[in-house]
Amino acid sequence: MQGIKVVGSINMDIIMSSARLPETGETIKADKYYMYPGGKGANQAVSVARTGVKPQLIGKIGNDYFAEMITNYLRKENLDLCLTYGDKTGIAMINVESSGKNMITVYPGSNGNMSYDDFHNIELKNSIVMFQQEIPLKTIRDFISSNRENGNLFITDPSPFSEDNYILENSGILTPNETEAQLIAGCAINSIEDAEKASTLISGKYKNNVIIKLGSRGSISNFEGEIKYHKPYNVKTVDTTGAGDCFNGAFASEFLRTGDVDKSMEFANIAAALSTTGYGAFPSFPYRNQIISIMEDE
Repeated sequence: MQGIKVVGSINMDIIMSSARLPETGETIKADKYYMYPGGKGANQAVSVARTGVKPQLIGKIGNDYFAEMITNYLRKENLDLCLTYGDKTGIAMINVESSGKNMITVYPGSNGNMSYDDFHNIELKNSIVMFQQEIPLKTIRDFISSNRENGNLFITDPSPFSEDNYILENSGILTPNETEAQLIAGCAINSIEDAEKASTLISGKYKNNVIIKLGSRGSISNFEGEIKYHKPYNVKTVDTTGAGDCFNGAFASEFLRTGDVDKSMEFANIAAALSTTGYGAFPSFPYRNQIISIMEDE
């Protein structure tokens, strides 16, 4: 593989931090307020970049004030930006409580009408290509069908969840979280053993490799039928926003570099944990040297 391409959403994240989340119909006061770029595509691309690989981010934003802020932020990261423009930039409203739990409402904006035709001059070849599902599923299908013979490895994060059979069966690696894995496998996950079983069901269903992200409980990998549990790296969590995206980007970066699943899983678990120690998505994402330092000490 020659590099990493991230095809996905780009948002402006507006984050409110409070002692607890509001109940329905309730107004509460926030302790802190932040505004940072986000979206699963942008998040994963920044995670890839901070962990040592310069990716290409392929996405769509609006012709508005938020777009200017986003591009200014992203230009400071080690990214190759391939952007087109629509009407409005996507926005995510995020409420975070002191335990780190959150509630998120997303307005897709230009992400919602992003199409493969917007990028007809882009060639995806001999690359790790990362997808999430905050852009139209048809767009992802078109990217896959037009580039599936070009030596690419497609990594799909099926979030927000929608079980599109074509996308999932043509992805070399699926990376659901616990909730998504339960929906795809059709079984409850109440333990590590349940997660291992779910990985087998998903792999059997779609004939691919599977990573299940279990948050503070670690992760499961099922590659070529070999199932392994990967322990978490424990930290004091303040905000879990973007942790799954950080995991995906870190895994892809290290997997491109080493081809070693176990090392890449450990690397990604540490990266995702560190990302929960600060507020916002990629503002809290760690850099490669931070992760390597922890790995060397363990």
